[in-house]
Amino acid sequence: MSNIHYIKGNILKGRTYKRIIIHSCNANGAWGGGIAYQLAVKHPKAEEVYVDLCERFGQKLLGKCVVIPSYSDDDVLIGCLFTSIFGGASHGSGTSIVDYTDKALSHFDELLAKEQSKSDNANLDKEIEKLLKLKSGVLKDYKLEMPKINSGIFGVPWPETEEVLKKYDRSMNFTVYEL
Repeated sequence: MSNIHYIKGNILKGRTYKRIIIHSCNANGAWGGGIAYQLAVKHPKAEEVYVDLCERFGQKLLGKCVVIPSYSDDDVLIGCLFTSIFGGASHGSGTSIVDYTDKALSHFDELLAKEQSKSDNANLDKEIEKLLKLKSGVLKDYKLEMPKINSGIFGVPWPETEEVLKKYDRSMNFTVYEL
């Protein structure tokens, strides 16, 4: 059985369960397009936290996952997979984005297993742990939902990202929204 379940619908529509909306993003501090822009409009305080992290840690965020409270819905957390230094037309190659997606999901898998992370950057670890303390509940209690990450602005063919998601079939199940 696959760890990826596809449904048609609007990922931003309210739900009656706890969920983490996962998206791929840049480390340059711009939620300027695609699902990231829509998250910024719906959850502006979360975007402020994201921008602050990018300003302080920049490319050290590449290959990391940071879970940010939405601040506007207690049942929604935002999972940021840092897969590119820049967004828009200046994003990295498809190969590097897929590689960073894998690293970020591995980091996320650690977060789910331990509710904490240890990296080469103690300050970044402290910030991630501080954000995790703001959430309500245990991360494992949240459903993992995402659009077809990387396939929009970053231009990565969906099957390449899908293969990365399948690698985590023992620890993570994803609901992928299609329009």
